[in-house]
Amino acid sequence: MPTRIPISIWRKQEVLRWIEEGGDGVPTRAIKHFSAKGWKLDGGSVRRWWRDREQLLAVDPANKLRAGGGRRPLSDAMEEALYDEVVAKRLKKEKVTRAWIGHMARVIFACQGTTSASPDGFMASPHWITGFMRRYGLSLRRRTNLTTLSDDKLVDRAVSYMTFLQSAKPTMDLHRTILMDETAVYFEDARNQTVDIIGSRHVVVRSTGFSSMRITAVLAVTTTGKKLPLLLIWKGKALPSFDKICGVYVAHQLRAWVDSKLLKRWTNGGQFRRCSRLC
Repeated sequence: MPTRIPISIWRKQEVLRWIEEGGDGVPTRAIKHFSAKGWKLDGGSVRRWWRDREQLLAVDPANKLRAGGGRRPLSDAMEEALYDEVVAKRLKKEKVTRAWIGHMARVIFACQGTTSASPDGFMASPHWITGFMRRYGLSLRRRTNLTTLSDDKLVDRAVSYMTFLQSAKPTMDLHRTILMDETAVYFEDARNQTVDIIGSRHVVVRSTGFSSMRITAVLAVTTTGKKLPLLLIWKGKALPSFDKICGVYVAHQLRAWVDSKLLKRWTNGGQFRRCSRLC
């Protein structure tokens, strides 16, 4: 497959100066002259350089490309209409994905029936979607339920925690120190990302109505590297013991998350000695 090799600015300037001095202002005469030197030029490119000679001759020869000389958007009208669709969807707090942008771009492009020069069968490739998002200040954002902390507050909290940790570390029993994390597993669209405006401090996505249907998964390991069994917490009446299903411990809590009472029962249970085996 042939590849397009860009021609540097200094070569274009050399061609333009020869046209002025030795070609009597006729661009096509440069083709034969520079072909003898082994340069591959076509008439369309040379004529285009000649039309833009003032801008090209004003550019620093060390530059590889002229500023603003890259490929133009396929259709400004299509991109503006697509951007309006993205904004309208986000105002409704609906998710916007890269796949949706590509689909809508093809639909709008076909509906407009544009006659601009474009490759056959506009595909809205991932590269084109990335360029569109960059041109219109869009990025893939993660859903938030709180306004993002400023950098100063985030650093202050991190420093405060590390100070506390360093002071408590000498008295820790590594065998009885547990590192844990709890994460909610939702019974709805698991994707929590959407395309939104760069710099938005609050990213809201409309729920499907099943956001409250979830369980909590707890992963834990001791500081010595010993993994603890997975713990799943379901919403329901709290029970004094844990169930064990195929190596996974199951507990119930009114709000399906880890509270202080559940945490104490879990850590003081002697590796879950009070669990009832179901398998």
